[in-house]
Amino acid sequence: MITPVEKKVGVGEYTLRYAEAGKGESLVLLHGSDHRENWRVWEPLLQLSEGNHLIMPDLLGYGGSSKPTETPDHRKQALVLHELMERLALEKVSIVGSSWGGQIALEYALEWPATVNSLVLIASTYDKDQLPRLKKMGRPTLIIWAEDDLVTQLKAGYSLRDAIATSRLETLPPVAKDPRFGFTISHKLERFRSKEILDLIMRFIRDPEGVIMEPPEMVYLDAIATRSCSFFFLTE
Repeated sequence: MITPVEKKVGVGEYTLRYAEAGKGESLVLLHGSDHRENWRVWEPLLQLSEGNHLIMPDLLGYGGSSKPTETPDHRKQALVLHELMERLALEKVSIVGSSWGGQIALEYALEWPATVNSLVLIASTYDKDQLPRLKKMGRPTLIIWAEDDLVTQLKAGYSLRDAIATSRLETLPPVAKDPRFGFTISHKLERFRSKEILDLIMRFIRDPEGVIMEPPEMVYLDAIATRSCSFFFLTE
């Protein structure tokens, strides 16, 4: 059983709680904007710590981190994350962001591209002013979406794919049994499609450039080839 270690660190005027697990290449995991979320949303993916050093912060305003009167926007979150990386003496990282965490990851990579190895965006939101800047980002990026995500629809995934020249988009089969009532679970793939997400991320971080160059659909099919995996619908 993998048991992350929780820590706290001062970053400027704030205190951030984060969890660490594993050793190896540094992999930062950023949760979304749901007020109930914190680093624990990544517990289904803790197997990523096998060969990687996971850093899972509670974003500013969430979990055990400081809670300013107003939750900072994605730009401020990226700046605080950069200060955290400096405090931890991490020169280069890969970043996985889910939903709003993906938007923060994008901003971080845009501002400090030399410190980023690769990005994984899971049903990521984005700011409209980020799109034209992404063409020059130049970081290998894996974009993952569910076909039936109605929170951040799949067309947003195509927009990101088109904006990031060094990216590929992987779409997963529908997640919700009834999208009218369970559509939010299609937006939380780290929980409801954890095995598939784990496979895709592990394969990508081993060879980001190689995965980006592969023909469409091959990455996902190869990632599950060793599993006797049949897709089925999940309910909360």
